[in-house]
Amino acid sequence: MTIADDETAQAHHQGNSIVNEQDQAGERGKQALAATFYVEIITQSAPIRRVEVSLEDIVVGRSERCTIPVDDARVSRVHLRIQRRPDRGVTLTDLYTANGTTLDGRNVPSGMSISWLIGQTVQVGSVVLILRYGQPRD
Repeated sequence: MTIADDETAQAHHQGNSIVNEQDQAGERGKQALAATFYVEIITQSAPIRRVEVSLEDIVVGRSERCTIPVDDARVSRVHLRIQRRPDRGVTLTDLYTANGTTLDGRNVPSGMSISWLIGQTVQVGSVVLILRYGQPRD
């Protein structure tokens, strides 16, 4: 075998390796699409609900026009915005509410976008929201 033949064999092997890595990455991508972020909504008066967090903004509040309407007098008509961005993950913003929002028991500053991590608990009035990842259970 000549040096040129050896280099050609190595290049062919590296090419196969890259194709295999791309196949594996594609498979991981398909698995990631099957699992997703979702919000678990826990209220005192209704069964637990689950809402997928897509790239569309989610608004929580008393208004029927909200993505997640809640029936609680301590929640503002438009209380909280949840956003998912590829570069920032999932964030939440208190929309200058009278009674505020807490994240793991700490007050969220109004108007400031805060990172929301998987498993953290947000409370608006008596409504509890938990960020989850995976397949939402019905």
